[in-house]
Amino acid sequence: MKMWLLACLIILRLTDPSKGKEWGSLTGEKVWMYNYLLFLHITSAVTAIVSVVGYPLIMSGVRSTEQAKFGLTLLEKLAILPKLGGTLMFLTGLALGYEQTYLFRQLWYWIAIALFAVIVVIMAVLIPARIKQQRAILEPIQSGALPDAYRRSRRHSLLLEAVANVAVVISILLMVFKPV
Repeated sequence: MKMWLLACLIILRLTDPSKGKEWGSLTGEKVWMYNYLLFLHITSAVTAIVSVVGYPLIMSGVRSTEQAKFGLTLLEKLAILPKLGGTLMFLTGLALGYEQTYLFRQLWYWIAIALFAVIVVIMAVLIPARIKQQRAILEPIQSGALPDAYRRSRRHSLLLEAVANVAVVISILLMVFKPV
């Protein structure tokens, strides 16, 4: 946790808006506000990304019905993270764009917003629907091997999770390198 906070502080220091040429209009209180928004943006992104990356990791070791039920319960509890973190990340991203209006003219910014929309649809709509379907498949089964219907549904969920993970990686690359 300490290393993560240190990394955030270093990122905030390295991205000091008063040092860039397009940041010339920011001074004093505006710089502080920008850094605060950036910190919130990074923190909320980490919160949302934890669940995106965690979903396939949690379910990868499932071998029995009991394990699958436990894993699905855990995923249901984790479902709040992409919603909470994603909402805060979207709002702070727009606020950063409002602070630095040139962002609205950058293609990478709009691509990142589109990727964000893809991630939200997958993590907040499609995956929870799949979790409910998988729970319904496993409900009548008390123990033993996983049924084929569950395995098919899980494969589809894994595909959605892979798409979300790729979108997250591309989004992070866009945020870090900011191609023109």
